[in-house]
Amino acid sequence: MYDLTRVWPTAHPGYARRMSNVFADESIDVVAPGDIIAVDRGSGPQPYKVVHKNHGDDSYLVTLEGDDGETFEQEFAAGTKVTRSLESKWESEQSPTPNT
Repeated sequence: MYDLTRVWPTAHPGYARRMSNVFADESIDVVAPGDIIAVDRGSGPQPYKVVHKNHGDDSYLVTLEGDDGETFEQEFAAGTKVTRSLESKWESEQSPTPNT
């Protein structure tokens, strides 16, 4: 899907540093709050944390948060492929377990 080494260089602050285990072509159906996914808002894909996911008839309304704390909602059709980090929740400061 995306070559994340070019999209999110290691010098990028915030969520991009937590993208150590990236999986391309994951279905939006399996994304959960706390995951970090790539979203293109017009200037290329950027990392955003999933805050909330609401299932509609054939779609999901997902609330996303950027590094600056700004939140926005984006609708995804069910089955849409996204790039996400499976380990993002466990590498977070909010992790319920030690992440050493």
